[in-house]
Amino acid sequence: MASEAQGIMADPFWLTPALEAELTWLAGEAPPHVARHASIVLARARGMSIPAVAAMIGVHPNSVRNCLRRFEAYSLRGLGHASAGKPKNPAFTDAVRDEIARVAMHSPSGAGEPWAQWSLRRLRTHLLRRGVIQEISVEGLRQLLRGLPLPQTYWRRAAHPLGSLSPELRHALESLAQGPRRDRSLRAQIVLASSQGLNETEIAAALHLGRETVRRWLRRFRRNGILGLQTQPRRAMFTPPVRQAIVRVAAADPRRYGVNRTPWSLHTLQAALIRHRVVRAISIDYLRRILAEGGSRLDATPTASYPDRSPAVG
Repeated sequence: MASEAQGIMADPFWLTPALEAELTWLAGEAPPHVARHASIVLARARGMSIPAVAAMIGVHPNSVRNCLRRFEAYSLRGLGHASAGKPKNPAFTDAVRDEIARVAMHSPSGAGEPWAQWSLRRLRTHLLRRGVIQEISVEGLRQLLRGLPLPQTYWRRAAHPLGSLSPELRHALESLAQGPRRDRSLRAQIVLASSQGLNETEIAAALHLGRETVRRWLRRFRRNGILGLQTQPRRAMFTPPVRQAIVRVAAADPRRYGVNRTPWSLHTLQAALIRHRVVRAISIDYLRRILAEGGSRLDATPTASYPDRSPAVG
């Protein structure tokens, strides 16, 4: 399709091993709509065409394209819904803000609720039910309450609070949260939110992540500090027989593998290798290197011009 000739719509994109692992977890454990979007991203990254992904998931191809665009723009946050990642700043009046603060500073039982302590989700539900506000996200409510001395008597804290952060560590985490790496930015936001007293459920809801993901990065931070938020380098290697099988397929007639075009392109070869279960997954860069090592090349682009990244293999 002509519309797929631009950007990520034309080619499957590459996932880091850590991001692929998080998507795999979401596809199996997240709420249905998030799991469906994670499955779309995984299928596309593994070489399936957009029509094939749409047929497998049972949605329109345009839905697949929209999901991929949101993931490209907002990473995991884009899996939630069409407006995930977009700023939402409802213009609350001073009177509404004061009322929200008043409710948050007092006992839930005094507000007619059966709970002894507030959480962001409980407070949001209360405000919506009482008509104080028409709509607000959990993250928006957290931002609105930032800086208020919320009474610990009336607020649930994280099960295992991180405690106060040193000014230097907080500055480093805030810099990381604003950095260009979306994966590390999310991890820093998890730690900062926990240091402010949010529990794992509230953090997961605010950042559109799974609770297990939040729990895992908090555990790594407690164990290794800020260095624990970095993804450990991992290079998964194919065995010599698998490499030889890849080279053999590349040397064969594409029509033997159901591809109605000659010669191979890197993307059609990648899709055929996955479809015929020669490999579970492989990135275009890594496929190019294997072919070059085997004496084959499907394009004229020098392999040296590509960064040496770990292959995405399963």
